[in-house]
Amino acid sequence: MKAIRVDAFGPPAEVVRYLEVPEPEPPREGEITVSVEATPINPSDLLILSGIYGALPRLPTVPGKEGVGRVIDVGPGAAGIERGMRVLLPIGAGAWRERLKVHAEDVIPAPEGVPAEQLAMATLNPLAAHFLLTALVNLGPGDFLVQNAASSAIGRWIVTLAKERGIKTVNVVRRASQVDPLRALGANVVLVDGAELGKRITAATRGASIKLGLDAVAGGATTRIAGCLGRGGTVVSYGMLSGQPGHIATNDLVFRDIHLRGFWLASHLATIPKEELCELWKRLAGLVATSAVAVPVEATYTLDRIKDAVTHAEREGRGGKIVLVPQGR
Repeated sequence: MKAIRVDAFGPPAEVVRYLEVPEPEPPREGEITVSVEATPINPSDLLILSGIYGALPRLPTVPGKEGVGRVIDVGPGAAGIERGMRVLLPIGAGAWRERLKVHAEDVIPAPEGVPAEQLAMATLNPLAAHFLLTALVNLGPGDFLVQNAASSAIGRWIVTLAKERGIKTVNVVRRASQVDPLRALGANVVLVDGAELGKRITAATRGASIKLGLDAVAGGATTRIAGCLGRGGTVVSYGMLSGQPGHIATNDLVFRDIHLRGFWLASHLATIPKEELCELWKRLAGLVATSAVAVPVEATYTLDRIKDAVTHAEREGRGGKIVLVPQGR
């Protein structure tokens, strides 16, 4: 079968290899074999390929942290799983290949009638959005948060889940064309990043004291997010789309008691009981099934075009996610 393999870290388009690899061995006790329908290229995938992620796999490795597929073989003792069933793959399964073998207890049944590209993105971003909203700062109905990269997949999930809880969102985007889609999703305030962001947010929220700032960009964007918060507010850094270190003004740290902390989904998931995590995962996947959150997909690629795909995923100004479809169309 065909797969993408990485033998060394470096520029993503240079290190990905499309090649023939052995078929998975027949599933043993509690195992299943899945044919991969779709798997996205996430920022974390690109960081892994580049060798600068927080935890790097042993080489050689097959990338792909999430995806969706159909069960094509079932081993003994794989309770509740049947051939033909659609499932969400375990996090970090190495989904950039045609087929793979996983433990049945680690997959979640996925709904029919939903585009594979949407289901492929139903794991990492929904879980991260949930914990960013619930695990770090105590927010209640009527409270505000501010986030940058708001038109991203995780940004859209934050808008949707915050709205469910009655939390109001201030959303910072890079382009004016991203404003209306977020408003249609339920965002309370959407502003284009730039000069005097804090003053514009103060005017739009009528002077609300914002407790939480979510920063996926880093660089100067961290400074601007911190400046939007009320006294004692917390900036949570969970990404570095700019490729630059985040900065916070000393005045904000000292005189306004602004706090800065990081968030990494992988380390947080390690603290959650498996049963609790599975129930949460099922609920979030249900929101995908009802189209409550639809993440724009700019392009899909077959595995043989992997170099084009990762180059596209690295491009600034994209209007949606890049998704691999190992089985083609």
